[in-house]
Amino acid sequence: MFSKKDQPNSGVNAKANAALDAAQYLFGEHGYGATSMDAVAAKAGVSKATVYAHFNNKQQLFAAMVRRECDRCIQKMAIPDDVHDMQLQAALRRIADAFLQVLVMPRILAIFRVVIAEARRFPELGHIFYDSGPGVTFAGVVTYLERAQAQGLIRTDCPRLAAYQFLGMLRGDLQLRALLGIAEPGEVERIAETSVAAFLRAYAPMGDSCIR
Repeated sequence: MFSKKDQPNSGVNAKANAALDAAQYLFGEHGYGATSMDAVAAKAGVSKATVYAHFNNKQQLFAAMVRRECDRCIQKMAIPDDVHDMQLQAALRRIADAFLQVLVMPRILAIFRVVIAEARRFPELGHIFYDSGPGVTFAGVVTYLERAQAQGLIRTDCPRLAAYQFLGMLRGDLQLRALLGIAEPGEVERIAETSVAAFLRAYAPMGDSCIR
């Protein structure tokens, strides 16, 4: 449904960004089905023709909004180059903190709710969301753990599985409770600390009781 011709025009200008901001608010507040292009135009303070000049239809507008927010998140979650110069524990903690902070951001939770609600009708949205956000983060963690394995810092036959387990420990049921609005203050720091400690114990090289 979201073909290449449905991609938003390059060089998105201020009016297109205003439409994306309005769409993000309205989709989050009212859901995909109840949000019209007319409502987006009114909220953005632009004409309906302006919205259609940049986005051919509501599906394209939604996809562009999801991609934009995921791109913003990836910038916050991106694994910085300097982690490769850190000791393993410090690097994993840096990755964990960035991942968890984004995971519970209200605007990310709002997009996640809409994507889940519309995934059956528009399965492409799930791919867009995953490939633009969580998938990029996962690939970055795999790359980091592959380097750690090559340096003998961790012991694993499958860095991909180790990455799944590390991110899974971090996510736990925190994301679910955040989506339900019942997450508790201060959880992110505690989860990051305990998850990193558990990962280090599980993947310590033979004979190492404490990974550096």
